[in-house]
Amino acid sequence: MKKFKSFLIFLVKIGVSLGILAFLVYRAMQDETTMDALVHGEKIWSSLALGFLFTFLAVLVTLVRWFWLVRIQGMNVGFWKTLRIGYIGYLFNLAPMGIVGGDLLKAWLLTRSVKEDHPHAGPVILGSMFIDRMIGLYALFMLASLVLLAAGTLWNPDVSQTMISASWAVLIAWVVGTVGFLALLLPPDSKKELPPPRSKAEEIFRRIAGSVRLYRRFPVKLFWVLLMSLLVHTLFATSFYFLADGLWRAQDPPTFAQHLFISPTSMSMSAIPLPVGPVEVVFDELYRDTIGRTGMGLAVMLAYRFICLVIALLGVVFYFSAREEIRETMEESGSMRN
Repeated sequence: MKKFKSFLIFLVKIGVSLGILAFLVYRAMQDETTMDALVHGEKIWSSLALGFLFTFLAVLVTLVRWFWLVRIQGMNVGFWKTLRIGYIGYLFNLAPMGIVGGDLLKAWLLTRSVKEDHPHAGPVILGSMFIDRMIGLYALFMLASLVLLAAGTLWNPDVSQTMISASWAVLIAWVVGTVGFLALLLPPDSKKELPPPRSKAEEIFRRIAGSVRLYRRFPVKLFWVLLMSLLVHTLFATSFYFLADGLWRAQDPPTFAQHLFISPTSMSMSAIPLPVGPVEVVFDELYRDTIGRTGMGLAVMLAYRFICLVIALLGVVFYFSAREEIRETMEESGSMRN
């Protein structure tokens, strides 16, 4: 019954995502000028190649960031092993295959690989992934907020209401995130003795929470992780800029500075648990609001999605080199859920 429910939820997510994309494609096709420029316009292949390069570098830095967060906790893990597992997780995040998501699969694979030296590595690795996600999301809002403040977007009378609303949403999210991280880092460890855990799940949750709290002991290293996250999102914005230049140079696409706001604001929608859709909607809307053309942003985002699939081929290679290990991991995860 649980497997059927999970499969049904998966189908609903796919259906909603396809519906969103279908609507965006239909809307883009109503603009004949945009479609004609996309089909018959000159493509700048050097810019498209740079778009691929910067996306690849951004994905690589995210894996290096996770490796660094695991090492901060004193885990003796190799860089190549973490990179290999990271690309397998990236593949599963792009194309969920079964009951195990990419992040959970990464945690299980790395835990299995170090369990002899670190018997209680699971909660520590899960804690590193939680911090990795939170800092990455925080950096999205931080970069977009710094750009809009530097550009004076909020007090510019020529800026549309859509852009003003998006700017305020991003700025508020950055402020809330800042308060949340300060709350995580500043309070001292509690001396109060907790009652024994009432279940295995509560015990695991306490261990994960404990591993997350341990990061407060390394504020300088966390600052470097934040800088790495800002670099990641700057690389993604640069990738979008070159993809737009490669597809739409003759149509005057948004500038690099504008992409520094459009990209992180749109990518923050990836927190919504859908394979595709929310990011594409916001990206295309911000493009339309910036340059007044429908469909250009969607084309750039679809080009980016294609590049992600190409990069995921590395995950395919690593997947076939570790199929037995992944199968056992997925079976263990399924037994844990049951």
